[in-house]
Amino acid sequence: AAKMGKEAFLDPEIFISPDKIFLDIGAHTGTYALSLANYSKHVHAFEPQKMTYYSLCGGVALSNLKNVTCHNFGLGSQEQEGTMTLHIVSNDGGGSSVVPDTEQFLNSEEIQIKTLDSMNLENIGFIKMDVENNEEFVLQGGIETLKASNNPPIIFECNDREKYSSLFDFLEKLGYKIVTISGAQNMFLACIS
Repeated sequence: AAKMGKEAFLDPEIFISPDKIFLDIGAHTGTYALSLANYSKHVHAFEPQKMTYYSLCGGVALSNLKNVTCHNFGLGSQEQEGTMTLHIVSNDGGGSSVVPDTEQFLNSEEIQIKTLDSMNLENIGFIKMDVENNEEFVLQGGIETLKASNNPPIIFECNDREKYSSLFDFLEKLGYKIVTISGAQNMFLACIS
């Protein structure tokens, strides 16, 4: 990933490969999954919230995408495996979290959490992760998967870099270099240099 400037994001082929798998972790309604499916060998889209998952599946079906698999569970660490409470903070499902930043939420639902390593996925070329403060736990549950795929580039969201500095430390210990995505103060790109 030599090109890490803003021009890198104008061309999805810099990070996406037609012979590699793309992971959309925290897929919501599928903006990334739908947009990048045609550039990927296969897409695995993970969305634990039931209604948002249905929207994701509908978007995949309406787009007639045959290389996208939707998963109705969240990813996390080994300690999180099983059932957890997802706190829903908006009507569109955005911002919902098992690790909420606020105690004000509209609703909650029980969801299943699995580790990325339990999926036994190989040949991953790119990962997008937006799981509202659970990113470090997802990585903890996916260390072997990352290693098996030569630590692919990861784009991720973090709304408070100071509060969640352990996420950045964790990625750096894995050998990743992290840059802020130009024009988005809460989006970051982690690449092995």
